[in-house]
Amino acid sequence: MTPALLLSLVLTQSPELELHYTATSLQEGADPAKRALDSYDFTQFEPSGKTEHLYVGVDEANLRQTAAADGAVVTTLPLGAAVRVLERAPERLKVGEYVNHWYHVEYVDPQGNKVLTGWLFGNTLTPFRFEGDFDNDGEQEVATVVMSNDFKIRVRVLEPNVKPPRRVSSVDIVPAGQAYMSVDGGAAKVTLVPAKTAGLALVQVDSAPEACSDYSTTYVSYTVPGNKKGVLGKAKLALEVSGLSDPPNISSYKVTFQPKQQGLTVVRTNSEEDESGKEVKTTERTKYKLADGVFSEVKASGAMAETKP
Repeated sequence: MTPALLLSLVLTQSPELELHYTATSLQEGADPAKRALDSYDFTQFEPSGKTEHLYVGVDEANLRQTAAADGAVVTTLPLGAAVRVLERAPERLKVGEYVNHWYHVEYVDPQGNKVLTGWLFGNTLTPFRFEGDFDNDGEQEVATVVMSNDFKIRVRVLEPNVKPPRRVSSVDIVPAGQAYMSVDGGAAKVTLVPAKTAGLALVQVDSAPEACSDYSTTYVSYTVPGNKKGVLGKAKLALEVSGLSDPPNISSYKVTFQPKQQGLTVVRTNSEEDESGKEVKTTERTKYKLADGVFSEVKASGAMAETKP
């Protein structure tokens, strides 16, 4: 594979970097529109230096002259456009179905010929932006990750050579712990698995709520039938695995890719106490095969048990 086909990470990310969006869970039948603004918690961005950027996580985002949903449009920004935060408006507001702040940002066009400033609502911004040949067609796609208004983790992939509005495919991921927490939503940490590691480029999304012992890893793929150029493909959930960290009950996993075989192996280790208080640990190995951007289970080994006093 040539260097042009290898996935490149545009943003240098620290392990602590994450994006979150939550709100207190409503009672059954309650009207979401009446949820108090202070019940929301979300990532807040600070003014950045000249070399520090955030990215537009939606396509065709309106950069506005004022911090208002009806403000005049300065320009329209594509998914993945880099912006620099100049100021965060102090008041949290509800715009559409989102609660967030307005941000005064600076945008420089890709040619570096024009510098524009304006306002973007916070839900359109993300620290996660990746560029690479996701579908192995020889062209570079752009992927971003944002939180949706219904508290899911949304991965979007854009085909730059397809005209809007039909040039983006998206897929949603449910954050871990939703069945046991008193809040909707959660946090996401995102990395890229390059094609040389997995057989195809994957967006890896890790979800591990602080208030819950559940955690998960989800891989998202993007494929185009026949690897045709200039055609919008489909973002897919390639694989989802989950674990538990609630001593003495622990369920962990390790994913190992076999790119030459177009597959992967998940080794899951479960640990719990029996009635006598002894630790019982079991290990299970499951093989998966890649087809059309999705890893499907092909073989699971029998569980191997080990008991410790």
